[in-house]
Amino acid sequence: MNCRNQKQNPSIKANTMKHFFTVILLCTTILSYSQPWFDIGLKGGVGSSFLYNKQIFDDQNLTHKFKPGYTFGGKFGFNFVQEHQLTFDAMVTTVNQGFLYYPEAGVEANREFGINTLDLLLMYRANKNGSYFEIGPQWSSVKKVTYTDNGGNFLGVNSPSDLIKDKYFSIALGVGQYIAGTDNFGITAGIRLNYVIDDMASDKGKEANFPVLLPKSSDPSHNISAMFVIELNYDFGYLVSPSCGKRGKLFVF
Repeated sequence: MNCRNQKQNPSIKANTMKHFFTVILLCTTILSYSQPWFDIGLKGGVGSSFLYNKQIFDDQNLTHKFKPGYTFGGKFGFNFVQEHQLTFDAMVTTVNQGFLYYPEAGVEANREFGINTLDLLLMYRANKNGSYFEIGPQWSSVKKVTYTDNGGNFLGVNSPSDLIKDKYFSIALGVGQYIAGTDNFGITAGIRLNYVIDDMASDKGKEANFPVLLPKSSDPSHNISAMFVIELNYDFGYLVSPSCGKRGKLFVF
């Protein structure tokens, strides 16, 4: 029995290696004909956000106030073909959420949270007829949290940063349009939406019932943001398919 298995092993290994080299050959062939290239870019945007928490809708004493948000950073893209691209974005983002509430009858008060994050995104982008659609995951690391409240201090011994998790996960989705450029330089404009999947509140934030800050059981908080984004792209290299038996080279401009 053991001998029979030993006799089959070389055949299994040979088939495995054959399939492996077939995949490599297929990928190499696709790349040689598709002429992939790379690009880098700068991008920035402005928009607003909406901190969703069920208690806010159930509590008639607390209402949302939209505040501006900002994002700025860069991208590195790998273009398989003209229509398909993978991009890696690194962005610094600030989202702000305001609330209007009434601590007592006839008294109007304002509360505001500001959250500054470093965002890393891996996006798939589909390009067609000068427009694009993109989708991918986002990992955010919280760098700073600010809090103001002219109706009183409801944080107790907590600092604003105690209420928010250090890191959380989101899904980003965007659409846009090419608006101007040359062969190697382009400007696009679009809208990027983001939804935080994780509950943004830390353990202390849940105890403090963030962002309601009243002694009730805590509901999950998910930020939803929309940014108008301008992107400047520069194609800095491409792979040229081999011709006349010569190897493909990477040309950098």
